[in-house]
Amino acid sequence: MDYPKSVPSAGLVNGKFVNENPITGSAGSLIPAQWGNAVSEEMISVIQSAGLVPDEQDNSQLSAAIAIKVADSIIPVASQQEAETGIDNAKRMTSLRVFQAIAKNVQQATETIAGVARTASHSQTNEGVNDATIVTPKKLRFGFAISLTTNGYIVFPSWLGGLIIQWIGTSTLGIQGAYSSFTLAFPNACFGVFPTTLNGSAPASVSLGPKTLTGFTLYSSILPCGFGAIAIGR
Repeated sequence: MDYPKSVPSAGLVNGKFVNENPITGSAGSLIPAQWGNAVSEEMISVIQSAGLVPDEQDNSQLSAAIAIKVADSIIPVASQQEAETGIDNAKRMTSLRVFQAIAKNVQQATETIAGVARTASHSQTNEGVNDATIVTPKKLRFGFAISLTTNGYIVFPSWLGGLIIQWIGTSTLGIQGAYSSFTLAFPNACFGVFPTTLNGSAPASVSLGPKTLTGFTLYSSILPCGFGAIAIGR
């Protein structure tokens, strides 16, 4: 809709209607019938489309019609039940409804149900009693170490108690009561050391002296004496 700019006889000034000016003798603008009808029909169309009956005595109908059409254009909010069931495709979802829908349908993961679960903490992994969390590869390997050499060791992960098994593959005892160091010092305790002789043609018996977290003392019936040992601790 616009002013009747295409009708020269309308007498528009700067594209708008003006009043008659008796002082200057300027004529006022004319409202063409076609333009007046068009304006009226356009407003009446809006009033009728809102379900109202045009009333020439009521000057608030256009505003009322616009309010009705705006209200009708607003998509209603889904109820909590509709959000949780997820079967309505005509209503809008607020952030609350989205949260409720997710909370309703997300389940705790189990051996038979696909769902969500938290990541286990170090303490939960070590305790081994929680069955509702997930253990990550990092926590599975935490504390594990290995050295596959002649004098090596295996350190089990913390959730297996941090057990350490290490070995001395070959060494020589030259004097009685010689102290041999472990390849890896035990952080907490040395449970036992199990030495064995490696002499081929000259068998010897070895006995264990004091042991510490870092090594052990060894005695032999024959010197020099080749020996190996396995130690267990944590």
